[in-house]
Amino acid sequence: MSLNLAALGEQVRRMSQTVAREVRQREARLAEVRERYLSGAGREEHWAAAVNLSASSANWLLAAPVEPLDTVADLPAIPADYAIVATDGSHIDVDRHGEVSCYLINIGLVYIRYGAQPTARLESLPKLYFAEADLFLHDDTRRIPIEGALLSVRRDVEEGVALGELAIRSLTDPSIPRLALQDGTLIRWALANADAKVRDHFLRQYLAYLEQMLQHEIPVASYISRSRSPEVMGLARLMFCPDVNVAAQRGANCAQCSDAKQGKTPSCMICQDLIDADIFAVRLREGQRSPIFRSLSRISVEGYEHHQIHFFFVRIGRELARIELPGWVAGRPEWVNQVHALVYDQAARGQGYPIALQRAHEQAVIRSAERRVFEQMVSSALHRAEAPASVSAKRESKQFIQG
Repeated sequence: MSLNLAALGEQVRRMSQTVAREVRQREARLAEVRERYLSGAGREEHWAAAVNLSASSANWLLAAPVEPLDTVADLPAIPADYAIVATDGSHIDVDRHGEVSCYLINIGLVYIRYGAQPTARLESLPKLYFAEADLFLHDDTRRIPIEGALLSVRRDVEEGVALGELAIRSLTDPSIPRLALQDGTLIRWALANADAKVRDHFLRQYLAYLEQMLQHEIPVASYISRSRSPEVMGLARLMFCPDVNVAAQRGANCAQCSDAKQGKTPSCMICQDLIDADIFAVRLREGQRSPIFRSLSRISVEGYEHHQIHFFFVRIGRELARIELPGWVAGRPEWVNQVHALVYDQAARGQGYPIALQRAHEQAVIRSAERRVFEQMVSSALHRAEAPASVSAKRESKQFIQG
């Protein structure tokens, strides 16, 4: 046997001891952080002001409290009748070694109504992009290719636009609770540091979808499984910062940290590597939600206007899911309760993940066999049209090897 199990066994033993020690240390830090966080209850206005003052100078993400920090909201009554729409998407990127420049976005759409008139509609909406205006964004001197990360942004935006169109078409009965649900975040993080032309182009489309939902009074929410967001933990870090002065209302300034100037480890480092879910994991029982917070992400604050993204956490079995809402949903308690109840019911029906999102994913996913058929369709269509097309030497070599 080539593997020296005796030597490896000693290393595994040392690893397990290290892990156990780090877990104990982490739990001790968590207990102190949770205690400090709860000590802020009743002073939400102060901490909201401190967050706003610190947003531009702190080296971490922040969230502002909208409700009391010790809020634990029980699960509202789940309505027998309600309707929900959901979308998910996948894509085939531009293949630089292929016969023609194009990409495909496939959106899965789901409508489900429960109660006295149960029904469901599932469909997929594929769209092929090949025109110059599809492949590039243009300004006076540049052609910005839509591929890779930028194509992912376009797909995310189109998931939202498709969800809005589906909601307006399907959620026509305002007498029952209704919800438009997305998978993943409502915050277009990838646009935060994007070129201004790119940011404005895509954000304008996304905000138009949210505005439509507001005008039709259809609540929008998104579901993030196993979120590792650190924004509430960023608020907790402020509570340890020696430079956040109560009287003077000073914010944290990491570049001028008084602890660091004195040669000490910054007090806020106790929160290092901890996440929001760590704060609420021991506080929330089944179905309960945390307080609502407003995200201080730059793209949301600077670009989303009255759609600024808020969020809360909800306990669903072992899952602590992050639920995001536009500001106009978070500002109406009846809509917050509706989102809370419907998202929980959907996750319970889906054994831990919203069933509508599961079905949307099933409609959206492009399997390997379907990808090959798509490539064959493109090749055959180009041949029939007698269009000049050729693959790269790299593609030819791969095809030769596979053949």
